[in-house]
Amino acid sequence: MSNLNTNRLTQIAILTVITLVIGYHSLQSMRANTWYFNALNILKQPENTITLEELELADKAITYATSQDPSQPHYWQLSAYIKIHNLAVTSEQNKNKLMVYQQAEKDLLKSLEVRQTWSETWIALAQVVSYQEGPTERVYEYIQQAKKFGPYKLDVQLGIIQIALMNWQQLPPKYKALYVAELNLAVKYGYKFYQVFDVAKQVDALPILCLSLKFGANFEAVRTSWMFKKHCN
Repeated sequence: MSNLNTNRLTQIAILTVITLVIGYHSLQSMRANTWYFNALNILKQPENTITLEELELADKAITYATSQDPSQPHYWQLSAYIKIHNLAVTSEQNKNKLMVYQQAEKDLLKSLEVRQTWSETWIALAQVVSYQEGPTERVYEYIQQAKKFGPYKLDVQLGIIQIALMNWQQLPPKYKALYVAELNLAVKYGYKFYQVFDVAKQVDALPILCLSLKFGANFEAVRTSWMFKKHCN
């Protein structure tokens, strides 16, 4: 009888421990999710209205989220995005650009450790590494991974175009061929294609883009658009 009671007590103790562990992890997950949405809500504002103080709050929030639940790939993705966005705001006075890019790269690699099939993460990684190294073979491999998992995603195509424009003066032939191919794919998205002008403007490469669009039947409709006339004439 005592053995039976002992077994029952042991089972109860094990179940109690399991329940406590599950409860603890659930609480951590809930806290992490709250911090994640705190950061996300700050970034949902129009970009030109977000202050440096708000970006710092968003960075702290996502840091708490990743510390509470490091298994969520979108937390790491957002963490990298906040670092790059913060750098864009403070670029003139920031003397640690390389360190910020390296930190963002680490965040994206952590995201990919958990989820390897998100093309947006691969192209973001390609962009971050290209800021550090230029159009290297490693960047090209990351681009190929992005195309593998999102061959028809406009975000991927715009990311490739941005990398090419940003590094135009030192662009290898295979990158230039990729740039032309992605332009021809992206133009099929109709009015969404016009985001390409913002991409080119961000990297001071509008003249290169405009020259690229002046040739080819695929861009005939673009050449008659007000966006083309605004940026290229």
